[in-house]
Amino acid sequence: MGERGSSPSSSTDSSSHPALSTASSFSRPARDLSTDLRLGLSISSSSSIARSTLEDKRSHHRHPTTFFVKVNMDGIPIGRKLDLFTLNSYEALTKTLSKMFRTSILRPDLAQVPSKNSHVLIYEDKEGDWMMVGDVPWEMFLATVKRVKITRADNC
Repeated sequence: MGERGSSPSSSTDSSSHPALSTASSFSRPARDLSTDLRLGLSISSSSSIARSTLEDKRSHHRHPTTFFVKVNMDGIPIGRKLDLFTLNSYEALTKTLSKMFRTSILRPDLAQVPSKNSHVLIYEDKEGDWMMVGDVPWEMFLATVKRVKITRADNC
């Protein structure tokens, strides 16, 4: 193998070189620059600032890929979180929650006779009002929902 530092592929000990010391006066987190130095890359702070600014601007234009809401059921003390962006309709929401909570949930768009053990979905909107799930179009529901609750059908 050979002595330390004799091979061109050996890593640089950053603690022995003052320019690479991790005790820096900058408030940014320290970054291992040994790879950059071996590749001959520049260490311009202005380019890293410009890069982070560009990344910030890009992140504001992206659409979120997840939208988790809290789901609680009457009589069950622990709630669950559900990513609504994985669903595409009220039917999918109802099926998912029926399986998740192992209960029957009535859908308002279907004429169903409520049984003693049936449940319905309600949700709290951004204004704090509780509404029946299915009363508004799916897209409007996604825009206004804060949390979902599974409640007994005879309570509504």
